[in-house]
Amino acid sequence: MTKYEIINEGKTKFYAPLGKISKKLPVFYNPAKEFDRDISILFLRATGKEKVLDLLAASGARGLRLAKEAKAKVWFNDINKEAVKLIKKNAKLNKITPIKISNNRANELMATMKEKFDFIDIDPFGSPINFISQAIPRLAKDGILAVTATDTAPLFGVYPWTCFRKYGSFSLKTKFSHEIGIRILAKAVIELGAKQNISLKPIFAHATQHYYRIYFQSKRSHVKEILQDIGFIYYCPKCKRRFATKFEMHEKCKCGNKLSFAGPLYIGNLWDSKLIKTMISLENPKYIKQMTKKHEKFLNRLLEESKINVPYFYEVGELGWEDKKLDEVVKELKKEGFKASRTHFSGKGIRTNYSF
Repeated sequence: MTKYEIINEGKTKFYAPLGKISKKLPVFYNPAKEFDRDISILFLRATGKEKVLDLLAASGARGLRLAKEAKAKVWFNDINKEAVKLIKKNAKLNKITPIKISNNRANELMATMKEKFDFIDIDPFGSPINFISQAIPRLAKDGILAVTATDTAPLFGVYPWTCFRKYGSFSLKTKFSHEIGIRILAKAVIELGAKQNISLKPIFAHATQHYYRIYFQSKRSHVKEILQDIGFIYYCPKCKRRFATKFEMHEKCKCGNKLSFAGPLYIGNLWDSKLIKTMISLENPKYIKQMTKKHEKFLNRLLEESKINVPYFYEVGELGWEDKKLDEVVKELKKEGFKASRTHFSGKGIRTNYSF
């Protein structure tokens, strides 16, 4: 018999199952995603969105925290009857009154419901791609679609043909594969929005631990503009040169070696600088005390990355400065007139408009 214990995250407490993280849990809960849930609370408060659909709620951890710590009105849904029972118990524990708690298949629910939401969260065990098309019509005007992918191996370049089957793009295993993966995911979601004449623009994204997470701002126009940010990244395994282009190419590298490529993928900016600044500057001492220097450091790093609209990064060794510390290389590049910052994608990575 599965044991449950009370978990404390931020200002919220809830019952969650004990045991190894897997689909075999009677109700799924992943403690490693607490950081992700922290960030989603700051995001929701910064954007002022209120009406939320937690489509694949499981224990209800994210939706409960959004309700209690971001004052959101949340509709919880999960196909698992045990999960629904647990969500009801956890809502009562936190004195939260949900919009509704439903026990439906995600796509069937979205296909039959009439409600629209300011914020829809899709956080499955694996790929989110099969839920996107039904979620788009349920977005209110200027709504936010938050998407998580945990099937990172295909996106990372381990299984490029599986990636092509799922996402319609070829991945590539390189030092910067996490960024390639998240940009392939972004492209796939953008294309599904375009088919319904909805622009889905990434405004915040991160690759953390075992998952990719992207927040999209929806608009009922500007589809042509967002599609113009779909392209390819070419990479030379020999000299480490890389560049982005909106067109497919078959040229050799300047060094004479055959170029590898990833794509099609999103090559625009993954972040809205103003949004990140708002997330950093939120004035709520009672909540900010729950946050750590880790969150502040993370957001500041994304802010620096957002100022350099280049869809890839380099690791220090690839730039020929193996003997220098990363921060020294950033300073050196800036001194030479280039933009440069560290990247959250890699502890050894530098985002820069330097090229060779």
